[in-house]
Amino acid sequence: MKIVIAGGQSKADFLIEMFKKEHHKLVVINDSLSYGTYLAKKHKVDVIINDPTSKFVLEEAQIENFDVLVALLPNDADNLALCQIAKSVFSVKKTVASVSDPRNVQYFRMMGVDTAISATYMISKYIEKASVLEGIARSIVTEFEALAITTITIEKNSIMADKSLAVINLPSGISIGAVMRENDVIVPRGSTVLYPGDKVLVISSSKQQQDAIDLFAQTK
Repeated sequence: MKIVIAGGQSKADFLIEMFKKEHHKLVVINDSLSYGTYLAKKHKVDVIINDPTSKFVLEEAQIENFDVLVALLPNDADNLALCQIAKSVFSVKKTVASVSDPRNVQYFRMMGVDTAISATYMISKYIEKASVLEGIARSIVTEFEALAITTITIEKNSIMADKSLAVINLPSGISIGAVMRENDVIVPRGSTVLYPGDKVLVISSSKQQQDAIDLFAQTK
């Protein structure tokens, strides 16, 4: 596939790594000089350092008829505008937007964005179904066939239990997007400790999904 990754920092970092492994053609546009330079150096990709919402910049990037554009800017209005320009002007087939305010998810879809992703929105849906998810690893495959989000419960005898993420040191291409603990949602950091009963949202490529499940299923 031909994919545009516009904006973002850690999310862009993860997606570039994953899509490069899948050998997709990437155009990366980032408005941060420091982070764009970091992405270019780390992943050995060309990064356009400029405003991804600019029609001129998108023209220069030659994204006409690309398969997917991923909008990862911090401002919801910018992401919506970018997705609409990508579709109406450049005939991008599918648009995916990161949404900061979960109340905007449905609005984005009404305005023609194919996939609007809000971590808070997704997590709230999981919490509503917590009883169904008990002890079960369930997955959502997004409209990216290459991307999988898996919910895994940390068991008492899991090798992950009572360890911080910094100690666990997950393999490249597998990351934890959120930790759900009772009624709390935790945005994970290196110091975050996983406890028995926690439900973790594990993000990976579809090819690595089973590896991720097997990793978390290991016991002491």
